[in-house]
Amino acid sequence: MNKNDYIILAQTLNTICYVITIAVGIGGNFWVSWKVGVVVMFDKTTVPRKVVSLILFICIADLFVLSHLILYVHFQFYQQWIFGSIVCKSFYIIEVVNKLVIPLALLLISRESYESVKMTSHKCSKKGLDPWTILFRLYAGMAFCAVVMLVISVLIFADTRRYNIPRKGVLNEVTVCSFHPPHPYATIFNVLAFIFGYVLTSAAYVYFYLRVPIILKRRYSSIKTTSSSSNRINCTSILRIRRTVTAFVIVYLVCWTPYWCLFWLLSFFPIANNWMVVVSTFTHLLPYISCTAYPVILTAINKGIRSAHSTIMTSQRKKLMTIRAGAYQMITAQLGFVQTWLRDDQNGGTLAPSLIRPRWSSSGSVGISKIHVSSVDVEGDEEPPTTQIFL
Repeated sequence: MNKNDYIILAQTLNTICYVITIAVGIGGNFWVSWKVGVVVMFDKTTVPRKVVSLILFICIADLFVLSHLILYVHFQFYQQWIFGSIVCKSFYIIEVVNKLVIPLALLLISRESYESVKMTSHKCSKKGLDPWTILFRLYAGMAFCAVVMLVISVLIFADTRRYNIPRKGVLNEVTVCSFHPPHPYATIFNVLAFIFGYVLTSAAYVYFYLRVPIILKRRYSSIKTTSSSSNRINCTSILRIRRTVTAFVIVYLVCWTPYWCLFWLLSFFPIANNWMVVVSTFTHLLPYISCTAYPVILTAINKGIRSAHSTIMTSQRKKLMTIRAGAYQMITAQLGFVQTWLRDDQNGGTLAPSLIRPRWSSSGSVGISKIHVSSVDVEGDEEPPTTQIFL
């Protein structure tokens, strides 16, 4: 195999990886949306609302990202952008969502985990806002403004362009969806994206998650000698939590650090050969894998979400069975009423049937007495049936 064959093989593997990521990601996000969406709609107290709402938001955003990633896979196959300028702008807006908004949502989840552990500590029961909370809210506001500015830049500068690219010794006109703002705007865009998409977000993400086992360990040490064994925090549980949050941090840094390093490298040194293209596409795949995997992992390890979902589904099945039983009983009663009506109507010949009964006279002869009734009675001495509906 020559050099070009290896490059074609690497590009093929890269495309297969993108297709697998899209397929697994869509399936996983639909599963998470089903689990978390039911909890968001029906559960009000068991699971923290902010956490499940953020997970559901990440799922919805990730489905948009994966749907636009299909366009990129199409471009890899056919080497032509056929979807027009508007879809091109939409593609890069979704890129901003993937590279900035979803990491900010993951940061908020890590902060909620940190705050839930911090507030349950007997040392951290102060009311009001501390300076760190004010600083974090200020950062969140600045990050939101940065996202808005980046979206506006994409709307202005993202567009389709045509290039003459040599292929097998022949120049071919290729339409490409690209985003190339001019020099001052490009620098501002890169700095804002790097600071709010990676530097501050990663630092806060690592801080909040790594503080969780530290607080739990400190609280365990403080109550180890004062509380009964049934109220103690298990060291094994703390070790499991430490491993979990450490895995979260490592996966986050492994998926995002190569992307941002390559981001700055390509800002100063443009792509010079096909191997740089292959490395770039593989590196760009890592953030998609991260954003796809995190909602599934957060839902799978969260016993509260799974337990709440099972409880809600059991309750809804019982309600559905009750409604079915009530509807079946109502239909059965109505059918019995109609059958009785038709039978008595055939006997009497009128809509308000008359029941004809023999009457014994005082002389011993048999006479006919006609008793008119306004409702259908099977027996004169019985009351009309009533319908019961169980809801």
